Amino acid sequence: MFWFYTLEIIGTISFAISGAMVAIQKKVDIFGVMFLGITTAFGGGMIRDVLLGNTPPAMYNNTIYLTCAVVATLIVYLVASFFKDYYIKKEIIFDTVNNIFDALGLGAFSVIGAQVTLASYKDANIFLTVVLGMITGIGGGLLRDLLVREIPFVLNRHVYAVAAILGATTYYILYPHTYNWLAMIIGVLVTFSLRMLSTIFKWNLPKAIS
Repeated sequence: MFWFYTLEIIGTISFAISGAMVAIQKKVDIFGVMFLGITTAFGGGMIRDVLLGNTPPAMYNNTIYLTCAVVATLIVYLVASFFKDYYIKKEIIFDTVNNIFDALGLGAFSVIGAQVTLASYKDANIFLTVVLGMITGIGGGLLRDLLVREIPFVLNRHVYAVAAILGATTYYILYPHTYNWLAMIIGVLVTFSLRMLSTIFKWNLPKAIS
C-alpha cells in the first residue's frame, strides 16, 4: 500500500504541475490554472472509477490528493507570477520540465489504473486492465487539452498512449510473478523511459498525411 500511495502522490503532483504549466502558457487566470491542474491530475482516475463503478471517485475519499494538487498548482502559479520575465525567457526549459513531469505522471497513473482494475476485479483480463490503465494515464491530459481547445496531445505526439499501454501491460505481466511494488516501479519506468526517448529522438506514430 505504501508504494501505491507514493505513486499516487507522485502522479498527482506531476500531472498537476503539467496542467498548471499548460494553463499558464494559455494565459488563463489563477482559477483556470488551478482548475486545469486539478483536471489533469484527476480526470483519468475519475473516468476509470466511473467505468469500474467505484463511486464516488477516489479523489473525493482522501483530501490529501486534492491538497497536493492545489499546492502544486499554486506553486507553479506563484513562480510564474513573481519571476514572469525569467519564465517567459526560459520557456523552452520550462517546456522540457513540463514534459518530464507529464511523462512521470503518465507512468504513475497508467500503472495505478492497472493496479486498481486488478484490485476491483481479480479475474480482470489483460484487455480490461490495460485499457483502464491507459485511460487513467491519458484521461486527465485529454480533458485538459480539450478545455484549452487544443488537439489532444495523446492523438499526435510522441507515442503517448503507446507508452501508457506498455507500462500497464508490463505491470499486468509482472505482478503475479514478483513483488507488487517492483512490478509497479518497472511499469512506471517503462512508460517514462519510452516517453523520454520518443521526445529526444522525435519518435511519432505514422500519419496518413504529414
